[in-house]
Amino acid sequence: MLSLPELQQRFAQALTGTQAMELPIRGNRLSAGQRLQVYRHNMQSALVGVLRAVYPASERLVGEEFFGAAAHAYLKANPSQSGNIQDYGGAFPRFLDGFEPAASLPYLGDVAALEWCRVEAAVAPSHAPMDLAALAAVPLESQSELRFRTQPAARVFRSRFPVLTIWDYCQSVAPEEGLDIDLPGECVLFARPGLDVYMRRLTPGEYAFVDRLYDGRAFEEACQQALRAEPGFDVARKFSELVQEEILTGFYR
Repeated sequence: MLSLPELQQRFAQALTGTQAMELPIRGNRLSAGQRLQVYRHNMQSALVGVLRAVYPASERLVGEEFFGAAAHAYLKANPSQSGNIQDYGGAFPRFLDGFEPAASLPYLGDVAALEWCRVEAAVAPSHAPMDLAALAAVPLESQSELRFRTQPAARVFRSRFPVLTIWDYCQSVAPEEGLDIDLPGECVLFARPGLDVYMRRLTPGEYAFVDRLYDGRAFEEACQQALRAEPGFDVARKFSELVQEEILTGFYR
């Protein structure tokens, strides 16, 4: 007789595959295989539903039928590894990049990646704003060495496609104009200063600045990279905006 852990492991393997499994369950109406198929169908339906909820813009780009086929293919290649259904779907953007039927839509994976960033920002822990008094007390000669903490929800995403423009297009009930994917690539900042996630485009200088600070680089290096990417970049104004937006929430040396 199988132990409970062995039975659970086999059951989990059977749910994610197509092979039959003998279950020690008695019943007059359904066989063990039929019972397993009910569980398998319910699990697959739930996970496909999660993908539809997380990636609505991606689904709108390809349609319900195509998205459903991609979702089922993803399920087979990426069985759930967590007991929390909200964790499922993080590898879907990369899967779409290599999904042959979507080869004519090279931007689809990046749009999905943008949607996953929104989910991560939405479920990130809350934060406290910057201690402005402590920041003002840092001696001028030490400010260039400062490194900054960002709010847990903050994300920066860079794409060679106009991903935020595409996402905006997908939010329209009836877009008046066609989708132009030949626009320049976009850099996007995600944040959640309150309850709602917001996204905004970043200029090249802003991206270089925020990306270095997000990565824990020293303030001086972030300034240098921003000015290199965008001559004339207003460091003081942008830094103030990041503090006011609560993107930057703390500092250390």
